[in-house]
Amino acid sequence: MRLIQLYIILILTVFVSFKTQAQAIDAGIKAGVAASQISGDGYAGFNKAGIIFGGFAKINLVDKHHIQFEITYTQKGSRRNPRTSEGDDDFFLLRLDYIEVPLIYQYDYKSFTFEAGPYIGALVNNYLEDENGVISLPPELNQFKDFDIGITAGCAFNLNEHIIMSWRFSNSLTPVRDFESKDRLNNLQLGAGGLNRFNAGMFHSYISFSLHYKFGSING
Repeated sequence: MRLIQLYIILILTVFVSFKTQAQAIDAGIKAGVAASQISGDGYAGFNKAGIIFGGFAKINLVDKHHIQFEITYTQKGSRRNPRTSEGDDDFFLLRLDYIEVPLIYQYDYKSFTFEAGPYIGALVNNYLEDENGVISLPPELNQFKDFDIGITAGCAFNLNEHIIMSWRFSNSLTPVRDFESKDRLNNLQLGAGGLNRFNAGMFHSYISFSLHYKFGSING
């Protein structure tokens, strides 16, 4: 957890440095859904649904410019549903849950807000399942990393003073699980069957939609 602690300290430092320029600091809550996939698992498509919820604080800088700090619980992963009518019983579910901390730059244009910035997520839970039941990665294989570091970008529509609709696309910059070489798999005799899907570095990609409720300014 040391990495995310250092990241939060950095964010707080940014907040303090901008605070003297801020016209106001707004706070609120957010909740929404995400559709995600993982490159490297052998399955394409944003088929894994998840939830997002948390809170945010936003520094309002000069006109139209903002910096927003968030802490959210975010569910990501990958899913492949069987096509039994076609004789295809292949099923796969990977669920990775994170406490995620984005730091977002925002720019207002009329009723829209365009935004982008980095995020870091700390892994709090992982779950694997296929058509044969729950899967546990053998200790000899690379495990899922404790952190997901990436970037997010999107736009929001301000319905009124308090309610905001947000759409974002996010992608990992570092792998959430390292590549497993074929030579190493062969040496471990783990290269066949269901373990083939783990013979790749994995990166999150996800699209999210959320509603934000802004309470108002903490200070003027």
